[in-house]
Amino acid sequence: MLAVGVALAVILSANSVTADPLEDRVEETYTNPSITVESLDDPEINSMELQIIKPDTYSSFNAYERSFTLNPENGEDADLWIHNTSSDTIYAKVTVGSLSPLVVPFEKGKQNIIRIGVIGTTSVKVYTYSSTGHKIDMSISARQF
Repeated sequence: MLAVGVALAVILSANSVTADPLEDRVEETYTNPSITVESLDDPEINSMELQIIKPDTYSSFNAYERSFTLNPENGEDADLWIHNTSSDTIYAKVTVGSLSPLVVPFEKGKQNIIRIGVIGTTSVKVYTYSSTGHKIDMSISARQF
């Protein structure tokens, strides 16, 4: 009986020794920040963001057209940003999947963000045009996060 008691004591003491370092590592994981910001002047870090349309400018009498696909693995939301630098109002017709298109006016000099919720893998079409035939000058970008 004495031998069984000693064997159990050795096994139990071995388990308690390995549990403490594991608990310390788990605690450090939750108490130590994963990213430290050195200066407020540093650019914002957002590694979970996917650029769908890299910031770009467009200048033409022709309409601007672009299609892309949103994947829920890349985030729950997407932002489409347009800044109208034209001489008059331009319109962005945004079609998400099989839904009816949303037409958003962008007055001269104005900028706007159109937020799109991502539910499943969805195709998006952006069609920007002028209703008066004036030259379209704009900046555009899109990101999913």
